[in-house]
Amino acid sequence: IPLLPVQSRIRRVMLTLRDTLQTAFNTFGLCRLYPRRPSFEPTKFIPSSLLARSCPTLPQGTDSPAQVLPPPYPFPNTTIYRLMTWMNSGSHQKSETEVQRLVTNVLQADDFDIKHLEGFSVRRSLRELDRDDSGEKITFPDDWIESGVTIDIPTKSREEEPWTYTIPGFHYRPLIEVIRAAFADVQGSAFHLSPFKRLWKDPLDGHQERIFDELYTSDAWLEAQDNLQKLPKEPGCSLEHVIAGLMFFSDATHLANFGTAKAWPLYLYFGNLTKYARCLPQSGACHLVGFLPSVSL
Repeated sequence: IPLLPVQSRIRRVMLTLRDTLQTAFNTFGLCRLYPRRPSFEPTKFIPSSLLARSCPTLPQGTDSPAQVLPPPYPFPNTTIYRLMTWMNSGSHQKSETEVQRLVTNVLQADDFDIKHLEGFSVRRSLRELDRDDSGEKITFPDDWIESGVTIDIPTKSREEEPWTYTIPGFHYRPLIEVIRAAFADVQGSAFHLSPFKRLWKDPLDGHQERIFDELYTSDAWLEAQDNLQKLPKEPGCSLEHVIAGLMFFSDATHLANFGTAKAWPLYLYFGNLTKYARCLPQSGACHLVGFLPSVSL
């Protein structure tokens, strides 16, 4: 009986080609190792003035400590001494102009009576100031969405199911629209689209060490970028596949210079932008994406 031919097995082999690129070591012994050749270099859009700052140092002297005299020195009386002590202590937001306005418009006013301050409470007075009897509501732009958030509150017993509680009044912006606006903005030209490894070379013995200083130099970003490149592309799309690193931040914020009215805004930063530009107060890198409602249980 003739033997049947053994069916040949065709093994499929996936070959992944990587065009790696390593830059030259700079004066500080740092270089970049890209697993894939980047499409452009965003660092050229950042001025060198943001990358280096100098701090003045004070010379150490040998002067003897000054002699401190008792109060009200150096002021003529105790009243001025207490006022100046209050100004130079506590919060640093008390300027000379504001202290002078306090004396002129409050303490030296004809209708000022110190007896009116008996039982005075700053918190109670601020709550009365924040009380709104007009019934007006805050309006948001058209691109904002209002919805409720459902959370599970655990109970003391493990056998009981958690309580489901819906919190209304959560206002937010769709993240897709925020990402599109950020990448289309002029600041998007400074985004790092290709992650890399930053290496440092010891000038003495030549050994190299890994440096972690940005989000796009982390292993998590490199691994996510590698997995993204392995995904099939959209039909008819020739755009580069990149990662948008989203960094969220929220903290209570006072809504005015007076009163206790506050809100919990939700901010978004992009990790694609270097921290030297992202952390500047006037960089415009912060995006307002939501307001968290406050709940009192």
